[in-house]
Amino acid sequence: MKHLRLLLIGTLVNSVGSGLSAFGLAVFAYSAYGTASSVALVQLCSFAPIILLAPVAGALADHFDRRLMMIIGDGGSVLGLIAVILVLSTPSPRLGHILAGMTASSCLAALTEPALRASVTDLVDEKDYLRSAGMLQAASSARYLLSPLLAGLLLPLVGLRGLLTLDASTCLVTVTCSVIVMHAVGRRSTGERGDASPADHLLGGWRAITARPSVSGLVALMTFVTLTIGTLQVLLKPILLPHVGATTMGQLETVAATGILAGAGLVTALARLRPTALLTLGTAGAGAAMVLLSLRVWPWWAAATGFAVFASLALCNAGAETLVRTSVDKDHQARAWGTISLVSQMGYVVAYVSAGPLADRVLQPLLTSDGALAHSLGAVMGTGAGRGAALLVALAGLVTIGLAALIHSRRRSLTPPSPADGQEFPQTQARTGTADPRTAAQAERTECATRTSAKAAPC
Repeated sequence: MKHLRLLLIGTLVNSVGSGLSAFGLAVFAYSAYGTASSVALVQLCSFAPIILLAPVAGALADHFDRRLMMIIGDGGSVLGLIAVILVLSTPSPRLGHILAGMTASSCLAALTEPALRASVTDLVDEKDYLRSAGMLQAASSARYLLSPLLAGLLLPLVGLRGLLTLDASTCLVTVTCSVIVMHAVGRRSTGERGDASPADHLLGGWRAITARPSVSGLVALMTFVTLTIGTLQVLLKPILLPHVGATTMGQLETVAATGILAGAGLVTALARLRPTALLTLGTAGAGAAMVLLSLRVWPWWAAATGFAVFASLALCNAGAETLVRTSVDKDHQARAWGTISLVSQMGYVVAYVSAGPLADRVLQPLLTSDGALAHSLGAVMGTGAGRGAALLVALAGLVTIGLAALIHSRRRSLTPPSPADGQEFPQTQARTGTADPRTAAQAERTECATRTSAKAAPC
């Protein structure tokens, strides 16, 4: 466990550093260009490569030494950050050059997280898996809980290049921790990697989630949820920065992100509810909070409604994860989660690409002082800078509420069958002699074929 703790210390430091860069670059983009599209491009180049390359990175982490993958990922990402710092040192830095550097950094950083998650199996006993997962989640959440506050305080003091330099130094801390652990526990031998190729891992994950319609439906719903939440992530700064400074913005984001912790406690309190009920409540709560957030630009209002969004998302995640774990064969869950991560988080990529242009070019002109909606919807939401982005967040919230209604109506189809369902009833009748033997035999053959095709996935 001590070796995993060392890796988690490095992850915590690196997560804070990544959050510093993301916050500083988003503020720079909005200050320089004044559009939601520029902020969305920063988000896209910072996170899309990590999302898109997750299955490939996971397959590589299974096929090669995991600590080596972490060293290559963290060490290589520094090169992209250095390129961005050099661009910012020029008299007139271009956004395109900054985005290219961030993309290169993110492509290499994509190798890190799957390797870290897989290292849990290598470094701890099975009885410590749950505790290790909680520690990993806490370390990864630092970018939302600590980074905005620190970035808002440090940006006026050290500038954007100072934040990027701090991020680069945190990567070096992570590399050092990985090297120490690799030397302490040794490399994984060829025998531990198995005979499966990376392509086999990728295809195996896809087969695992398409084998059951309930899992496929869950992945589709999760993708729509990430689309709406990604819209909020992109547009929160364009909504508030016309009215608050960078320091206040960082404080607001940190307060809102503490909803993650409150949501974890709420999941524990509501643990007796069905997973579909948790998923429905979380989705409805997140949607309602997004609508409320868009109505006003008061700092305390944004903090409170943002807090509610993050807390509700914890319910969504808990419900969806439980449903998937009870529907997918244990032997296929690792590769299934890699594929689910790719498919569901494509919603973020779509949001990063589309939210900025929609807010800037379609909705913002409607909510100027003389826009088409200025005297109707503008009387409720206000007009001026950032109101187009707020309207798009409100529409995304309404769609999320609609998703909650859909989840509630489809809750039976999303729940995996239990042993108490009628599937075992024909066998019972056959054993007691109360049913036609031909009917019982037919039921037995049908059940056998079903279990074979599903690879005996547990209910």
